[in-house]
Amino acid sequence: MSNILFWVANILIVWSLCIVFITLVRKPTDIRYTFLNLFRHRRRSAVTLIAITLGGVAVFIFGGFVDYSFYALREQTIRTNLGHIQIYQQGYMANGNSRSLQFTIKDYAPVKATLLADPFIAEQTKTITGQLEFSGIISQYDKGISTFFAGVGIEPQTSLLLGALDSIISGSDLSAVKPLNITLGSGVSSMLSAGYDDWIDLLVVNPEGGQNAMSAQVRGVFRSGIKDYDDTAVKIPLATAQHLLQTQDVSKIILLLQDTSQTQAVLQRVRALIKENNLPLEAHSWDELAIFYHQVVNLFEGIFLFIKTIVSIIVVFMIGNTLMMNVIERTREIATLRALGLSKAYIGRLFILEGIIIGIIGAILSVGLGLIVAMIININGVPMPPSPGYTRGYLAFVMWDRDMHLFWFSCALPLVTALIASIIPSRRAANLVIAEAFRFV
Repeated sequence: MSNILFWVANILIVWSLCIVFITLVRKPTDIRYTFLNLFRHRRRSAVTLIAITLGGVAVFIFGGFVDYSFYALREQTIRTNLGHIQIYQQGYMANGNSRSLQFTIKDYAPVKATLLADPFIAEQTKTITGQLEFSGIISQYDKGISTFFAGVGIEPQTSLLLGALDSIISGSDLSAVKPLNITLGSGVSSMLSAGYDDWIDLLVVNPEGGQNAMSAQVRGVFRSGIKDYDDTAVKIPLATAQHLLQTQDVSKIILLLQDTSQTQAVLQRVRALIKENNLPLEAHSWDELAIFYHQVVNLFEGIFLFIKTIVSIIVVFMIGNTLMMNVIERTREIATLRALGLSKAYIGRLFILEGIIIGIIGAILSVGLGLIVAMIININGVPMPPSPGYTRGYLAFVMWDRDMHLFWFSCALPLVTALIASIIPSRRAANLVIAEAFRFV
């Protein structure tokens, strides 16, 4: 549906610009008369332009805010141990338990070498890493406190890339040379009353069903801003997690790319390599796994559509009212033009032209003023409260330099609505009965 509306709007825009261009070439005086008629009542025209401009600016600013929110949420989703592409053992996703140790990748090192041997994947990839997900009970026996945790074994050298948005609020991140050092989510740390340099105990069930335990020292406490994640997350060096669970497997292999736009191209190549080498693996992109991201996007798109609809209706009525008043006040003038031999089509085109011109002026003012307001906002950003499920707020910005669709819509809104609003007044003007129009008071 959106694609149909997009193409209809494009057709109307091209048609409008063609009318203006043809008029400039064949009858440039009509353009001059259009400007004179539009600004015959300057106050009315000014109010109409202000309404159009404010509507266009509102759509531009809110659209830029939504684009930035999508971008920030996407990057946070990708860099919170999700990555751009994840590779699993076949049946892992269908199993329904993301921390099951029954569907693990047994040949992590050879698979990683195969991926890095491909020139295209190696060029597009920032890092490839394995992770081992598990769960268990974490305790601080000195204080008699225990809680459930969701652990993830991470290669320490890649933790800064995949956990780039996790802020260390105490201590430091995982160490490659201290295998018994771990980091806790802020919620786990608070429940255990454990902080930097404290010793805690982990109890897990290994793939064979036996119980294993170990003591570890807290190296740091991190906060991702996602409450549910921080309340259960524990990060452990991958080698330590494998030793604890008595396995050399990993739950998944994560690819973090240089550019998110290349995700589908790299994903197709990864799947081709899996098929060529007959590997019992399956690959999925981040947007297949990020359910929460799509829920937020759908919510914001619905809100944005509602705002665009309301603004469009207001602009249509404002322009339609201005042009209809012009028709009423110029009834005798229109009758005189018709009596001189001008056709109905010509009279109707004059009023269509007035709508197009006011739409073009509104589009230019909307984009120009919108850019100025966006630049002012982007100097320091706008402090926003925490989103649902998050524990910290963020600075909102207006993103206008990554998506030309925002410029397109900010221009299309005034122009298309002005064209639609001018249809009824132009038909009324063209269909005036000459004799009755001369008697109009």
